[in-house]
Amino acid sequence: MHDLTNAIWLDLSVDQRTLYERILKLSSPWFVSEVQLDEQSAQIIVHIERDKSVAAQCPSCGQSAPKYDTRRRSWRHLDTCQFQTIVVADVPRVNCPHHGCLTTKVPWAEDKSRYTAMFEGYVIQWLKQASIYAVSKQMKLSWSAIDGIMARAVQRGLARRHQLDTRQLAVDEVSFKKGHDYVTVVSNHAGHVLAVTEGRSAQSLASFYQTMTHSEQAQVQSISMDMSPAYLKATREHIQQAHRKISFDHFHVVQKLNEALWLPAKRS
Repeated sequence: MHDLTNAIWLDLSVDQRTLYERILKLSSPWFVSEVQLDEQSAQIIVHIERDKSVAAQCPSCGQSAPKYDTRRRSWRHLDTCQFQTIVVADVPRVNCPHHGCLTTKVPWAEDKSRYTAMFEGYVIQWLKQASIYAVSKQMKLSWSAIDGIMARAVQRGLARRHQLDTRQLAVDEVSFKKGHDYVTVVSNHAGHVLAVTEGRSAQSLASFYQTMTHSEQAQVQSISMDMSPAYLKATREHIQQAHRKISFDHFHVVQKLNEALWLPAKRS
């Protein structure tokens, strides 16, 4: 049983603004200025401001630049109990002498995303366990929103792929809806998403292997997957000694055994 004494006292010792600053991992020059509870819409609105005494930086070159104006933006964050949590901030735009008028970066979300990085990470973890339809319904997200979240996860994976450990891989198929289209998700042992590709064909997985260097392919130690002939084909074609490195998802092994056991009974 977990000892929650310290956690309870910690929660009681901070005000709402400090609590959400810790939750969102904010640091100077960003701070929470106000937390609102809207019971009618079942929302908590967290207002974030930027210390005006700290010069803003160009997101392209990182140099200090004069502020041009601000644009109000909002992002959906992870729910607080039964309340949907919305982060709101007036984000500065700077007039960089080298790159023109650009919107500064915020530490809690990616550019052009309407969701915090924590929220997007949570959605990606759910997509490894359930269909896109189920995640869409549970998280109250449109399919286009989920598609955008997956696309950004792919870009993050590609950008940092060569810095991530790819020796132990996991391959999962995720359905949009039962009986409908699929995507192939590749991640490493730490749960970092490395690729999301359309379909569940051999080419869906092969397209990931083809982006790996020969050295990365040779260093692969294990690949966890279901008993898909397509995934087996792609792995055998691109990974040396694949037969020694493939491990089947125990859930699918049990499923196949059950099918084999029940099939004779159905025929008799």
